[in-house]
Amino acid sequence: MNLFNIFDPSTTIFNLEMNWISTFLIILLMPNFLWMMPNRMNWILFKIFNSMNNEILMLYKIKKTKSPAFLFIALFMFILLNNFFSLFPYIFSSSSHMIFSITLALPFWLFYIILSICKNTKNMVAHLIPLNTPIYLAPLMTIIETMSIIIRPFSLSIRLTANLIAGHLLMTLLNFNSMMIIIILIQMFMMIFELCVALIQSYVFSILSSLYSSE
Repeated sequence: MNLFNIFDPSTTIFNLEMNWISTFLIILLMPNFLWMMPNRMNWILFKIFNSMNNEILMLYKIKKTKSPAFLFIALFMFILLNNFFSLFPYIFSSSSHMIFSITLALPFWLFYIILSICKNTKNMVAHLIPLNTPIYLAPLMTIIETMSIIIRPFSLSIRLTANLIAGHLLMTLLNFNSMMIIIILIQMFMMIFELCVALIQSYVFSILSSLYSSE
């Protein structure tokens, strides 16, 4: 009944909290691209996936380790589709909630931290002190580096949530009035801008996740 209800996960329909269903519907829509005949959409997706794969491979070639690029490309596609669907009116915007972004960021971060502790403890501890750091600054730099590692999943989540909710709120607050033509032009510009934000934020989230994992 209200545009602001797209930010409320507890909005009910017949006493059922169904807003989160929009997130899981994306999973049902993703395999459809595998069955489409070659067209512009497939070509665009292929170019995006290919460029992302090359960027992620560069990170892991430097470390001389195997690249789980398919994980981050799938993460990118999932976030992008959720961001795109949240631009439609009266559709629940799941990607503008911290619970959505932290659920994606925290498992990736936690998995690589646990894996590093179990498989490569010595190098992980050494990574806490930057190269050529004076010995008297080593304890302070260790604390700073540890804090920077801990806040990584939260910074990823806040970046995605804040950028999406800011644009959604601005578009919601642009109501029609006597200056209708100007408002329509502004909304058209905002829609293009939000489409760019939806693409960029999903790209940034997946690339930073791959960067953190390679480190």
